Amino acid sequence: MGVAARRSTIDAAAAQMRAIVLAAEPDALLGSEDALLARLGVSRSTVRQIARLLEREGLLRVKRGINGGYYGTRPTIATVETAVSAYLETLGMETEDLATVASVLWVEVMRRAALQPREQSVPVVEALRRKLERLKPAAAFSEVTKLEQECQRAVLELAQSPYIALIFQINVAFAARHFTAPPEPDDAEEHRAFLQSWRQAKKMELSAIEDGDAGLAALAAQHMRNLWHRRLWNGAAPVKR
Repeated sequence: MGVAARRSTIDAAAAQMRAIVLAAEPDALLGSEDALLARLGVSRSTVRQIARLLEREGLLRVKRGINGGYYGTRPTIATVETAVSAYLETLGMETEDLATVASVLWVEVMRRAALQPREQSVPVVEALRRKLERLKPAAAFSEVTKLEQECQRAVLELAQSPYIALIFQINVAFAARHFTAPPEPDDAEEHRAFLQSWRQAKKMELSAIEDGDAGLAALAAQHMRNLWHRRLWNGAAPVKR
């Protein structure tokens, strides 16, 4: 069999195997190696080759031994972020470029969140608003960052766009790896000014979603991203590689 034909066989079997995995419940037993040989109609070496491929993709877990078998799994966002971030490192990506892309995506996320039915958006906004109100007036930078991440996750879920959420989180995760916290202490004037501006911007974002105003949501999102951009790029030093 030629190389092209061999590659075609492996690709076709891998595609069939992915379909089998995705049709089953996560962590479900798909069968033994012999069972998959019969089901896929390929050689044992091909089954093992596509198993290694799907293991790398986070779609398969192979339990070896007498009572072993093939189990379908699902890749996690953490797995994907780690793999893509490592690849981006090899490309020598400019951190600020990825942050710029994240800003563009966040504007679209906010716009979509504001367009969701009020019975879905209002409970989310109210829960986030309560967390914002509980944040101390002199909260530390780490506390602000934690709440910002919680807000992002909630709004990303509300926007109902898994693809945008994935790309946004990858960009943010990669950028975050290259910056430390701002050098000034939490009681510095610069931090207090940022905290006050951030609170106001967060209230604006939440109000825009609650009111269903997509235009205002986009503007609020851009304002919020500008605040973080200035805070991180003007106040923090890149992590040394």
